[in-house]
Amino acid sequence: MQQPHHPSSNSLRYLIAAVVGIALMLGAYFMHINAQADRERAMAAERLALCQQVARVASVTANGSLDVRDTCEQLSEQSQKSTPQL
Repeated sequence: MQQPHHPSSNSLRYLIAAVVGIALMLGAYFMHINAQADRERAMAAERLALCQQVARVASVTANGSLDVRDTCEQLSEQSQKSTPQL
């Protein structure tokens, strides 16, 4: 004969399933946030590299190089502020 299931054992199973489900959902959410931050960091680095290239070209032509350098410095400062120091 089979022993009858106790209601407390079913409740415990549901609790464990709920905790595991919530943990999986939070893990997926944090992975999404991390991936988004990585994309933003890569885009900021790209913009800074492009700005530095433009500044080099502008310094060769000597027309408006100060404006470009200021913009590059601002981009560099913003990227340093947004990147946490480890």
